[in-house]
Amino acid sequence: MKPWIAGTLCLVLGVSVHVNGQGMDRTGQQCERVSNLAAQVMERRQLGTSKEHLREQLGQAPATHHLIEAAFDQPRYHTQIMQDRARQDFALSFYRSCIQRLGS
Repeated sequence: MKPWIAGTLCLVLGVSVHVNGQGMDRTGQQCERVSNLAAQVMERRQLGTSKEHLREQLGQAPATHHLIEAAFDQPRYHTQIMQDRARQDFALSFYRSCIQRLGS
């Protein structure tokens, strides 16, 4: 995943990073939101939801559009174990990128 996508998602979700010690707590919370949204998008992608339907449900914000595109760049699996793994990996990749982008 491209770091600017995670950063844009964080900004869209209202991240406010402070230089003092409170910033990392807020960053973690905001990145958790990004991760949860990524997990939901990938879960729906794995269940066969179309891009168009996801866009209708989540809106047309550029960051959301990029997240949906990134999910559809990944394969769709047919076993529950692989679908769960895809969801978890996708969410974790967005979480890590968000933390790296906002934590530095």
